[in-house]
Amino acid sequence: MSKLSVRVDAFKPLRSNSLFGFADLTIPEVRLKIKEATIHQSHGRRWVGLPAKPQLNKDGCAITDDRGKRVYSSILQFADRKTSDAFSARVIEALIAAFPHAFDGGEP
Repeated sequence: MSKLSVRVDAFKPLRSNSLFGFADLTIPEVRLKIKEATIHQSHGRRWVGLPAKPQLNKDGCAITDDRGKRVYSSILQFADRKTSDAFSARVIEALIAAFPHAFDGGEP
């Protein structure tokens, strides 16, 4: 299987816990655009979260956990951890190339 390239088209910084911001991505070979992937860093590790949607109760209100944070459901996922990790590594590499200051400020 050939490796696909990843381009970071936009980055919107937003710091909250491990979250460093949101990135819009393009995988040119399959003409796929991914909007607002989450970019994270914690404990010396960096990774990408694919877009997700909030879980809703029967009244259409967002469900929260015991800390009051919204609970999300995956809408896209990789078939295995190895592929997910490889995708994250490729996106982080492309992010730093396009937005060198994306991780400025380090961990909170």
